[in-house]
Amino acid sequence: MSASTTRQQRLFEYAAIAVFALLAGWSALRLAATAQWLLLPILLLAAPVAWLFTDLLSGVVHWACDCFGSVNTPVVGNAIIRPFREHHGDPQAMTQHDFVETHGASCFAALPFLIASSLLPLDGFLADLLQASLLLIALGALATNQCHKWAHMDRAAVPAAIRWAQRHHLVLPDWHHRQHHTAPFDSHYCMSSGWLNPLFNAVLLRCRR
Repeated sequence: MSASTTRQQRLFEYAAIAVFALLAGWSALRLAATAQWLLLPILLLAAPVAWLFTDLLSGVVHWACDCFGSVNTPVVGNAIIRPFREHHGDPQAMTQHDFVETHGASCFAALPFLIASSLLPLDGFLADLLQASLLLIALGALATNQCHKWAHMDRAAVPAAIRWAQRHHLVLPDWHHRQHHTAPFDSHYCMSSGWLNPLFNAVLLRCRR
């Protein structure tokens, strides 16, 4: 745990992870019981769309936390904005974070998708597909900060399978994310895979004109 992480923040992260695990488990059980033999096709259809949406979501949240609010903003200030602001002060510090500090904020941010997934009536293929997408988006949000962390780690410390995925741009590559930490620090916000950064960069550039 970093020196700046308070006991209250730590308890919040534990709680977010616990609630995330319970809701994700419940959603997965509901989906498996309803979809049955269609579970695999549904997951295969939902996975690429969910990973794309997760990349977009990570970019929007990252941009908003960098540009708006402060650590004193109610609800999200200490939980979500603070880690982004501290990260820009010391980008490599996150490589020393443990599981709880790495994933607590991501679990909190993913809870709306899991709540929707847990409450969604399951009454057909499209409903199952939507629930699978919501569940996979939540899991993708959990994976996002880990992909971000790998992009900052020394390559020798990154697992071989992840280095392969980075080379093939299946997850966020270090060379791609490095552009976000290069002046003027106003692009490449998407950090799950980075696939949508060209589009998001273009939108931001147009909005600034």
